[in-house]
Amino acid sequence: MSLKFAVLGLIALKPASGYDIKRTIDRSIHFIWNVTGPQIYNTLRALRDDGLIASETVAQTGRPDKQVHRITPAGTRALQAFCNAPVRASVTRDEVLLRIFFGNFAEEAVVTREFEAYLERIRGERAAMEATEARILAHPGPRHQARRFQLLSLRLKVAQYRAMEQELAKFCGLPKPRAARAPSAEQRPPLALVHPAEGRRPRSS
Repeated sequence: MSLKFAVLGLIALKPASGYDIKRTIDRSIHFIWNVTGPQIYNTLRALRDDGLIASETVAQTGRPDKQVHRITPAGTRALQAFCNAPVRASVTRDEVLLRIFFGNFAEEAVVTREFEAYLERIRGERAAMEATEARILAHPGPRHQARRFQLLSLRLKVAQYRAMEQELAKFCGLPKPRAARAPSAEQRPPLALVHPAEGRRPRSS
């Protein structure tokens, strides 16, 4: 259900092709909701069948034509209803936490190795997010309502990662979390805000 509205919300901010949506997810909300290309295209078909988006074929020079998707009035109403509905508890399926829960069945050397590797990974993710916020604040760009909420989601994830780092380091008897390096551009493109298209921009804050 949330994938449907993640895709619909991105289209509401800016009309896009399936490729554009995948690229935007990889550079914006992957830390919240990450999906594969086939999942996106299946979701787009369902949204179109439900009348929540409309699609048009756009010719491209030297490349195959592409389908650009725009939200319909019915789609806007559905997105608003979703965003105004009470937040339900999500179904959590976290393999890392499940393996931690049953950690007593693993060998001690394996536990130490895996915890330290996981700690290093989330430190890198957190560093990338902090670098993103620093870059955005240095070059704020348009001050729209979407910007406030996108930054809040980023800061909440950073806070979550910091708490996880502290608990893992304490459990493993490791030193206090040190400054981490963000993943290189080859590993993951830098995060960015998603700016609403002209004519779709919410009121300024």
